[in-house]
Order: sequence, then C-alpha cells, then structure tokens
Amino acid sequence: MKRSQCTTLALIFALFSLSAVTQAAEIMVTRVTGPLPTNPLAAIWQHVPATDVVVSPQQITKPKLDKASVSKITAQALSNGQVITWRLSWKDATPDFNVDVGRFSDAVALELPLTQYAAPMMGHRGGGKVQIIYWRALWQKDVDEGFQDVQDVYPNYFNGHYWFATGEGPYRVPESFTDPISHQWFIAKQAGNPMSTFFRTDPAQELIAEGWGTLTHQPESATTAKGVWKNGQWTVIFTRPLVTTDPNDYQFTQGEKGQIAFAVWQGGDNNVGGRKHWSSWMAYKMQ
Repeated sequence: MKRSQCTTLALIFALFSLSAVTQAAEIMVTRVTGPLPTNPLAAIWQHVPATDVVVSPQQITKPKLDKASVSKITAQALSNGQVITWRLSWKDATPDFNVDVGRFSDAVALELPLTQYAAPMMGHRGGGKVQIIYWRALWQKDVDEGFQDVQDVYPNYFNGHYWFATGEGPYRVPESFTDPISHQWFIAKQAGNPMSTFFRTDPAQELIAEGWGTLTHQPESATTAKGVWKNGQWTVIFTRPLVTTDPNDYQFTQGEKGQIAFAVWQGGDNNVGGRKHWSSWMAYKMQ
C-alpha cells in the first residue's frame, strides 16, 4: 500500500473516531483548589465524576489481541488551574508485576493528540502526531520495592561468577556493579535504552508517535504517576502541569474541550506491545 493510501486510511479512522466522540459521554475535568491528591485511593476521588470508557482488543495490526479480558476502564480527572491529575481504574483479579519469557506486566496509558485529526491508533504517518503517557506495574514495583533482579523472580538461582562484579555472590543489580567499567556488559543500558535504567524514580514514561512503529521515548518527562492494586482492581493516577515548555508535550487549556484516548494491558492474559485493549478518542471538558 502506498504512503498516500496509508495516510488516507488513517484519516478515515480519525474522522470516524471524531464522529464517535460526539455520541460518547464527556469526561469532566473537575476544578478544585489546593494541592491535588497523590494517593490514587484518596477519599476525594469518591466525589469526582467518573466516566466509563469502552475498550476493545486491538485487531488492526500485528501483533493482534484475539480475545478481550477488559471491557472498560473508568476515567476521572482533577485540576487546580496549574496541574492536572488523571485517574484510571479497571478490574484485574490478579496483579502482574514481573516479566519473564512469556510473562508480562500490567500497564495502562493515555493518549493525547499533538496535531489536529491525528488517528487514535498511535497517530498516523504524514503529520498525525500524538503523545502517549504510559504506566507499568513492573516499574511501580521497582519504585516501591527497589530494582528487581533475577533472584527476585527465581529465589534459588544466582550466578556464582561475574569477574567484573564487586563484592561476593550472590551478585545483585545494581549493588554489585558499581564500577562503571562493568556497565559495558549491560548492553541495553550502555545503548541508552530507557527501559534498562537501574534507578527508576517514577513508573511513568512519556512518548510520542506518528503511527505504528514510530513510538519514541521523550528524554524529559513532566509526568509523575502512581498505581495501586487493591480488591481486584488497579487504580493509577497521572499528574503533570497543564502547560509545559516541551514542544512534544500536549498542552491543556482551562475552560476548553479536548480529546483523549486510553489503552490497557493485562499481563496475565499475555497482553504486551500491540496485544492490548484500546479506546477511540473521547471528549473531555476542562471546568
């Protein structure tokens, strides 16, 4: 298929999603005074309007998700005029924090259009640019409990010989690899892969995209996040300034309407990458 045809197809999907927004409920961003809650389970959220957003299995591009395990997520939002917090919750009987071969982490993301008529499926080539803000349960556990090493997944396993490690085994990452020379054997870290950082301070990541295969990490992130699993449900909040100086950040405007989309991954159901549940664009209104 030619690029012009791909762009046209993406625009058709985008226009379809725009028409769908007018039929859907509107997410109200409630205006409050003072600091916003940093706890996803804070009592104030019981008084904030909640909107159920339908999500469907991604079946447009490979790898596809054949069977849905999530039907909806619930969205809420608060703003104090300077900062905005989005709260997303969904049912999940079992939390998935760790990764291994065939084992994946729970995750959720929100998507915001950086250009008009950008397609909700990660934007589209030829000018359909979006920002994606992504949270992962694996990273939340890293932040809450510390970096997870092989011994945390397999408690009875350790390698008895790393000549470039310091101290005595069992060797743990990163404590036993303080010598910068030893880092050359951590290939992904040496290449600057943001997924391979030893010292993660926040479980959120900001990215931009212009269609499938273009997802790109933003080096500077204005977003903080926190997720909590309790009583068979994940609840995650994303907090960031309404306005930033980064041209790749979406800018919120008080009193105006905008669009937002969502995606969620159930790690225990082999959701990873393109195998996810997603929504079309949904309207939000800043109070």
